[in-house]
Amino acid sequence: MKTLLQKLVRENIHLSLNEGELSVKIPKTGVDPAIINEIKTKKLDLIEYLSNLTDPNNSEIPVLKKQENYPLSFNQKRIWNLCQLEKGSIAYNIPGSVILEITDKDRFLRALDLVIDRHEVLRTVFKINESGEVRQYILNREDIQFKINYYDFREEEHQEQRLKTIIDTDAFIPFDLENGPLFRAFLFRTKGDQHLLYYNMHSIAFDGESIEIFTRDTMAFSEALKANKTPDHQELKIQYKEFADWQINRIEKNELKEYQDYWLNHLSGNLALLDMPNQKERPKIKTFSGRLLGTNITVETSEKLKRFVNEKGGNLFMGIMASWKVFIYKCTSEEDLILGTPALGRDHPDLENQVGPYINTIAVRNQLDPNENFLSFYNKVKDTVSKSYAFQMYPYEKIVEDLKLNRDKSRNPIFDIVLLLQREEQMLGDFPLTGNESGTIIEGGIGKKYVSTVVAKYDMEIDFRELGGCLWFNINYNTDLYEKDTIVNLMISYKNLLEQMLDDYMKPINSLPSINILTPEQI
Repeated sequence: MKTLLQKLVRENIHLSLNEGELSVKIPKTGVDPAIINEIKTKKLDLIEYLSNLTDPNNSEIPVLKKQENYPLSFNQKRIWNLCQLEKGSIAYNIPGSVILEITDKDRFLRALDLVIDRHEVLRTVFKINESGEVRQYILNREDIQFKINYYDFREEEHQEQRLKTIIDTDAFIPFDLENGPLFRAFLFRTKGDQHLLYYNMHSIAFDGESIEIFTRDTMAFSEALKANKTPDHQELKIQYKEFADWQINRIEKNELKEYQDYWLNHLSGNLALLDMPNQKERPKIKTFSGRLLGTNITVETSEKLKRFVNEKGGNLFMGIMASWKVFIYKCTSEEDLILGTPALGRDHPDLENQVGPYINTIAVRNQLDPNENFLSFYNKVKDTVSKSYAFQMYPYEKIVEDLKLNRDKSRNPIFDIVLLLQREEQMLGDFPLTGNESGTIIEGGIGKKYVSTVVAKYDMEIDFRELGGCLWFNINYNTDLYEKDTIVNLMISYKNLLEQMLDDYMKPINSLPSINILTPEQI
């Protein structure tokens, strides 16, 4: 049992009991199918083990007594501070859309009100108190003045263009963090009962997992109202304010010393700055000007990468992480490679089905030896990713504080490049290519049907997903650092290098061809 549990920790697989049944949460990065089979085989043993678990770190998160205001989590404090910078606030808008079948608009709106009632963070605002401290205040639903904007576009002649104009305009309107609400929504009836729900949410109250929960809860409430039934929802044990207070107390009581020790060791010494080749001078104060480009990796190369990680152990994200680190080395000659990646930050059973900014960003650091081959380096990255995810509940903001770094206002702390892999494969038909052939560089990226990305929180954010049987990736980059031609060359060069590494993964990394992503005019 101990061996299996250690393996689950390394793979970032979370187990919990829900009314005596085993609940398994798999990371977005995917897992080895053999581990899932092992969980199924030992299901009863795992249930018995979890039933007897007395680890104080897994004890219930305490419910707070009602008070006028509450502390912010470490994540919320960081976002609040960044929102005080020029264009900082809109950089933390999360616009998106989902297609829904809605037969009764009024019933859907009543369901939305019930969801706002259910999750306090949807009724939260942030104000500076008399002591000069930012605190979160929870309002009644009636006081946040949330109103959904409704449009019937069934007879609209230029429907797509009108949708894009309205959504693009809203996507980059800043939120009022002191008065709220911290999310906006538009409901467009496009044909028959088909509706497009566009939402725009602020990161100080939401994360990606929260949006899925928000949408799921809204539709569940709507279906229950249709059947004149009470929604089949367990009452939430806690709200986000309890998590924030619990997180602070654990830090103050030194309950996360093991976590802290891991990160201080992992990020000890001088941290290298990764500067990809460019001909622009970095602004003295960090900016958020952004642009999004997307492209695909061929089906053949995508399958090669999947076979490689399956045969060598690990998962797809580990293969992507290792290949990008080799690519960055070939571009920069930097051997100390630190990339950021998001982690759910919900490693506690009380945090399931919760809306709130639980997501944490972790730093994955590896030393690359130019004389080693890709397989050897992949095995190192695989081990580092597993260990780092096991310690994901220690706040990124606290790591920055603990490291006592000299703050550089032109950069993010610790890392400037972030890499992620979306959880589920999506249908290519959901993301029309507007006439572009696959393999080309697509302006606006894949997965952003209506919203144009014009902000960037990092130098580069590289976002992978599976579409139509192959891997696609977007690069959201800071336009005050990179020209479009540089990023286009970077994307093409990465795809070429990935294919070479997979064709001969025993070949020393230093024997792979050098890479120059600048055009002759830029050199």
